[in-house]
Amino acid sequence: MLALVVPGARRRWAWVAQAALGGFRRRLSVAGGASPCSPLPEKDPAFWVTPSRSYSATDRTERLDMSKFPVENVRNFGIIAHVDHGKSTLADRLLEMTGTIAKTDHNKQVLDKLQVERERGITVKAQTASLFYNYGGKLYLLNLIDTPGHVDFNYEVSRSLSACQGVLLVIDANEGIQAQTVANFFLAFEAQLSIIPIINKIDLKNADPERVEKQIEKMFDIPSDECIKISAKLGTNIERVLQAVIERIAPPKVSRENPLKALVFDSTFDQYRGVIANVALFDGVVSKGDKIVSAHKQKTYEVNEVGILSPDEQQTQKLYAGQVGYLIAGMKDVTEAQIGDTLYLHKQPVEPLPGFKSARPMVFAGMYPIDQSEYNNLKSAIEKLTLNDSSVTVHRDSSLALGAGWRLGFLGLLHMEVFNQRLEQEYNASVILTTPTVPYKAVLSSAKLVKEYREKEITIINPAQFPDKSKVTEYLEPVVLGTIITPDEYTGKIMTLCLARRAVQKNMVFIDQNRVMLEYLFPLNEIVVDFYDSLKSLSSGYASFDYEDAGYQTADLVKMDILLNGNPVEELVTIVHKEKAHPIGKRICERLKDTIPRQLFDIAIQAAIGSKIIARETMVEISLER
Repeated sequence: MLALVVPGARRRWAWVAQAALGGFRRRLSVAGGASPCSPLPEKDPAFWVTPSRSYSATDRTERLDMSKFPVENVRNFGIIAHVDHGKSTLADRLLEMTGTIAKTDHNKQVLDKLQVERERGITVKAQTASLFYNYGGKLYLLNLIDTPGHVDFNYEVSRSLSACQGVLLVIDANEGIQAQTVANFFLAFEAQLSIIPIINKIDLKNADPERVEKQIEKMFDIPSDECIKISAKLGTNIERVLQAVIERIAPPKVSRENPLKALVFDSTFDQYRGVIANVALFDGVVSKGDKIVSAHKQKTYEVNEVGILSPDEQQTQKLYAGQVGYLIAGMKDVTEAQIGDTLYLHKQPVEPLPGFKSARPMVFAGMYPIDQSEYNNLKSAIEKLTLNDSSVTVHRDSSLALGAGWRLGFLGLLHMEVFNQRLEQEYNASVILTTPTVPYKAVLSSAKLVKEYREKEITIINPAQFPDKSKVTEYLEPVVLGTIITPDEYTGKIMTLCLARRAVQKNMVFIDQNRVMLEYLFPLNEIVVDFYDSLKSLSSGYASFDYEDAGYQTADLVKMDILLNGNPVEELVTIVHKEKAHPIGKRICERLKDTIPRQLFDIAIQAAIGSKIIARETMVEISLER
């Protein structure tokens, strides 16, 4: 269970255990670098300011005139879908169709700029691109936001939708509706956005778009004649998608006469220019030289640069209400560009926008530098990376074996893996990650303890700080509402798997003749490590899984210590359900025995609850005889 946490987990476990036995440090050097972005071609001169003399391409870029796009000619839309249903490929074709990028065979994942995205073939970070499209004799500005599809990056999707008035819901013609398709639909539905269903991959041999149309009609109550059938790979019907965006998505409801009101929905950090804030303008105008104020920090800044992303940065003179672009205003500190913040003009205060519901971390793990001399460099890298990924929470932590470090909160295991990989690739930082845990709660039993902790119900994110049973009236564990969509022949196996994970069935619906949707209430701890792999294995890869937070429930929890030669190792402490303590303890001891390097003496590896030993393995000393 625990050794399958992240790539290289066995190696990290060896570090933790060896540090506890006497310690050694090992340095890794990982070369990293960002992928280059495709060059931009020349664009239609209709939206450039007519120069009074000859200008180079750079000069023209700086004179891009956004006032030529009235609000009624602006459309802001996102692309949402399940993983691998063709969001990024569709975005590539839209960019090509509008002349934003050159049409070549090498245009793949143009908006996926991170190295980790290209290596894994997934979208991790939502990206914005402004497209220009002539339709019905008018020039339209289409602001596209390509979003991630994995459940761990749902927060990225919800933030991106705040800048949109409509979405393209992409569904694979071969696979049909999947779990994350349902989750993304309801995100857009709750935000009251126009939804255009796109059935992709109609060129595949086993594609069945008619079946998918019926699923869409049954699940989402969208008439089948509103679906657009496309092949993003071949470019089939892409023009119909652009026309539907203009016809079916309403222009933003904004006013350019009112004072500036801009929402910061994303941000990145550039070591030379500071914070680059992605903004959606709900009212007013912003231009270079304006003095703006952050509603969150109440700090005043001078705007150094404004522009649009197409998909590279293109400077403009101004940005107008209804448009989406970027803004650089000399924000040096990574905490200054708060996601969800409202920016307004100096001496023209406005009512702040509601912002976003803050992300709730689902998984916590300790992160420590391999060498303590690298602590400050790693601290700077984590600060800059958390600006680009605001859903990560950071708390300072320390360990007897591993020294000073942090306890980080992530939205899921893939989120944790991607964060770690970006640290290595973008900042050349190698770290030790401890076993991931979920946040538990404990209800304190006495008024004295309540006064000491300053609250009746405490949250435990570090298993080493788990309070003794004598101090609490009950323990609470986080639960999630999981949605599984699977072919019906695998239903029995999947229901057995869910029951083994202490899940409670809530609903069962047949989407069509062959596919069923199951809803279960899961303890988060039971699905956080290897549930998804087990589900895919049982269903031959056909089942999909999505979950959402469902609060806390009472549970019989115990703290399990791992002892090496009688000494407890804080980094290996685990919180488990009492019923599962013995099998989990035995598994950890067996894996530690295989992972720890052999020593010149016997090592007793034990799992204990309080003073009671529940599992033991002995690693025999190395024989020096030849």
